[in-house]
Amino acid sequence: ACFHAQLIATKPYFQASAQEIQSLNSNDIEMALNKSQNNKFSSTCNASLHKLLNHIKTIGGRVMGSTYSRTALRTRIHALIYNQGLPSIFLTSNPADIHSPVALYFAGVQLDLDNIQIEQLMNTYKRAEIIASHPVATAKFFHLLITNILDTMIVGGVLGP
Repeated sequence: ACFHAQLIATKPYFQASAQEIQSLNSNDIEMALNKSQNNKFSSTCNASLHKLLNHIKTIGGRVMGSTYSRTALRTRIHALIYNQGLPSIFLTSNPADIHSPVALYFAGVQLDLDNIQIEQLMNTYKRAEIIASHPVATAKFFHLLITNILDTMIVGGVLGP
């Protein structure tokens, strides 16, 4: 986000925008916040405020997890759908790592993966505690699982080319 902000600040148009944004006072921003909370905000009422919000959106789109980044991702998905058409399959995978013996094995729990007995596995709370304290093992498990799914379904040709 900082790098992107720096790139924007070096653009020739930004100097004029910066001077216009500096003309804003706290009352203008407070009024816009109040109108925004009441869903009565219009960007046409104050051009300086509109420029400020556009710069915030542009830079905020680079901050992972922000509202603006989700909006940017949604725009990219819509563009892909427009360009490529609707996807044939949309798959969301959320593996339950606390129930996986493989994830526990990666976390350092001594398990015989070829012959797993229910007695070997701890209770759910203990498994969750182990998984939470080993984030690298959890990421390794997730990567292995997703790689295997993609290799089987896509590369292996189950779903076709």
